[in-house]
Amino acid sequence: MNPLDDLEPRESTSENARPRSPISRRLFLKGSGAAVASSAAAATVATAATIGVAGHTSAQDATPMASPMAGMSGSSLAPGDTPVAFFSMHEAATVDAIVSRIMPGSTDDPGAHEAGVVDYIDRQLAGANLGYDLKTYTQGPFLVVSDQQTPVEQSSARDIYVSTPVSTNLVSRYGYQSVMTPQQVYRRGIAFVDAYAQSQNQLSFIELSTDQQDQILADMAADKATGFDGPTGKGFFSQLRNDTIEGMFSDPMYGGNRNYAGWNLIGYPGAQSYYSADELKNGTDKKPQSLMEMMASQASS
Repeated sequence: MNPLDDLEPRESTSENARPRSPISRRLFLKGSGAAVASSAAAATVATAATIGVAGHTSAQDATPMASPMAGMSGSSLAPGDTPVAFFSMHEAATVDAIVSRIMPGSTDDPGAHEAGVVDYIDRQLAGANLGYDLKTYTQGPFLVVSDQQTPVEQSSARDIYVSTPVSTNLVSRYGYQSVMTPQQVYRRGIAFVDAYAQSQNQLSFIELSTDQQDQILADMAADKATGFDGPTGKGFFSQLRNDTIEGMFSDPMYGGNRNYAGWNLIGYPGAQSYYSADELKNGTDKKPQSLMEMMASQASS
């Protein structure tokens, strides 16, 4: 199944909008619900496919728990600007193009580009805490997702120190695990994306048409893209998709969700000091606000 099948072709209403096919919001949110919930409640797992553990289904869809960046009140970059805290200019443009295909949009119907998802990812990778420079699990055994019962005789198998099976319902209890840091995953993954795009179309990813970009991402998600030697194409696509979800729907203090694009999309009011009994029963029309805005308001009152 094509991972981009959720996309519904629809013309943008903005003359200046980058040509994209706006996504079916309901289908995207339905398919992403588990990952959004996971990012809000639990630390997660980097894919075992990223490190090439053979013979197992890896934790492709787990999403790392975000951590707040002190002093950040929201995204400082306007759509189209390029963050350079971690990425090079070309890397940032490539990631922006990729997330723009995962969650398309326009100025009138914001998607990942308008929400500053690339800004969110760049900040995640740039800081010591947000970039997982410290306390990153880089030695085996690494988990792989397996809902099959492990035979007793396999408990003494040689590769037990390389990987360990974990059932699907327990994956969210584990933190980031990979022989590579997220920075290395992105730096290598972006280079592999461009190399594969060159091999297929003799152009870099950002020079491709949107249809060609979609095909590259579909090949990655299906693990058909060649040349991905850690991270795998499927592993890197999962990382990008999960980070797109986080950047779209997390608090703006993390760097994404610019102008509350994600929260407005799902009708989430963000961080509020209180709700009345009527609001708890019937919903609220309060404008979204970030956690830092709520804290600043409380401090000034």
